[in-house]
Amino acid sequence: MPSHAQRIKRGMKYRQSLSRGQRFLLVLLIFCIQLIYIPTSDRTTGGFEPKLPIDIFPIWSIWVLPYVLCYVLWLSSFLWALFKMDDQLFRSFVIGFIFTCTVSVLIFIFFPTYVSPFTIMGTDLFSSLLRTIHADWGRYDAFPSGHIYITTLLALFYSRWYPHSKFWWTLIVVIVSLSTLFTGQHYVADIFGGLLIAFAGYHVGLRWAGRFAAHNRYAKRRLLLPPSS
Repeated sequence: MPSHAQRIKRGMKYRQSLSRGQRFLLVLLIFCIQLIYIPTSDRTTGGFEPKLPIDIFPIWSIWVLPYVLCYVLWLSSFLWALFKMDDQLFRSFVIGFIFTCTVSVLIFIFFPTYVSPFTIMGTDLFSSLLRTIHADWGRYDAFPSGHIYITTLLALFYSRWYPHSKFWWTLIVVIVSLSTLFTGQHYVADIFGGLLIAFAGYHVGLRWAGRFAAHNRYAKRRLLLPPSS
């Protein structure tokens, strides 16, 4: 039977936060899951087009700018969370993204959806960039929109972390949503699907981390109690 000192030492393990290396590996896992988007978007066939009667948005090439800048936002947000986010919120963050990305990838694989190609006029920089995206980035994995669920999940966790930033994150989600429509990359249903799955992932992450913290508190109390005589 372990001594009281050994039980205290073991109980101290529950106070440890994730190391920098562990955080990096968890973020890498999220990226690996999400990267399944690439082969499924390029090589999937069949499926259906989730187009609704209200999907009559024109193509405005200028909207490719916020659409592409999303990648810079995502990378910087993940790096900031990796180095600065407190341990419990980071656990929620990771679980929320793993859940959301995994469910989305399963939808991409088993319920393929696509967006029909558009004819993009113009020879300016934005038109050329959008034409390249349409030609080379694949037309599948429309529902749910990855741009929406990643950006929305970041918005939810960052608004919780920095409450004063909620307005700006809401504005970012709106702009990104419009960019997916005006670049012809997604339909309205894809946006709502992305929002729904992001909110689900957010709550799954918070609940899991809450239970994890409660379990740790209970375990520490049990391990640190003096042995009964």
